[in-house]
Amino acid sequence: MSDIGMILQKLGTTLVSEVAPALEGDYVGGKAGMAGLMVSMAGEAWDGAADRLHREVEGLKALLTAGGDGEAGEIASASLKISDLQAARNELAERLIALQTALEGDDSEAARALNMQIWGFLLMGAAERMPTLPEFPEAE
Repeated sequence: MSDIGMILQKLGTTLVSEVAPALEGDYVGGKAGMAGLMVSMAGEAWDGAADRLHREVEGLKALLTAGGDGEAGEIASASLKISDLQAARNELAERLIALQTALEGDDSEAARALNMQIWGFLLMGAAERMPTLPEFPEAE
């Protein structure tokens, strides 16, 4: 099996619905249940990570280009590996911090509008990173 998301989901489901109930009343049972939730959420995060990072890279490029950074569009991930996408995103994020710092000191309407776009982008990214509570079958 090479579907990591599915493997993590099955492991999380087993911990929550089989292992934790068998340890009910024991401190370890609670820990097993929490571990199951975290494993399931990790599977969800892993499944969407490359897509989310790709969209973040493209969104950052658009914001930086709108802010006058002509070189931002040339920054690219070396591959579709999550680590490479993160590296590109982090480089662009550092540029965005510099841009936003400059915008904070600019009272023009254009600067305020771009700053609002940036905050909207950051808020959307934070919302996308929020895990959803997985659905588990009833314990046996």
